[in-house]
Amino acid sequence: MAFPAWHHRCSQYDAMGIQSSVSITTSITTGHILVVDDDPGERDLIVSSLRADGHDVDASGSGFEALRLLGRQCYDLVVSNLMMPELDGPSLYSAVMRRWPSSSPHFLFVSGLGNTSAYEGFLKVIHAPLLPKPFKVGALRRAIKRILQPRA
Repeated sequence: MAFPAWHHRCSQYDAMGIQSSVSITTSITTGHILVVDDDPGERDLIVSSLRADGHDVDASGSGFEALRLLGRQCYDLVVSNLMMPELDGPSLYSAVMRRWPSSSPHFLFVSGLGNTSAYEGFLKVIHAPLLPKPFKVGALRRAIKRILQPRA
């Protein structure tokens, strides 16, 4: 079966706990994106930029809130701050992979840390891109376009 854009299946549970599969197809340039950042200004900038580009965007101020949203919605991409209190980006990624291994979204990390060497091994293993803050909106757009491009 061929799909017109890249396609993935997302398992969801209804109110009675019964698993169902939801099929989602996104276009080449837009997708359903969850932005996770504890800095409201940064989060709002990312959200407004993505919405202006036609993406369907939800926002979360914490990793725990993001997990709740991920349990209710299917996302093509999670744009997450690398370092956050309580549940940082790598811990969020690990929790998502454990809970939804076959239907997990792609991740793009952003970070205002001058030195991300503590996270380099993690980023290399999972092959997730890192966008250093401050970044230009054009760099964010290019990174997201690369991630959401259809797979050959």
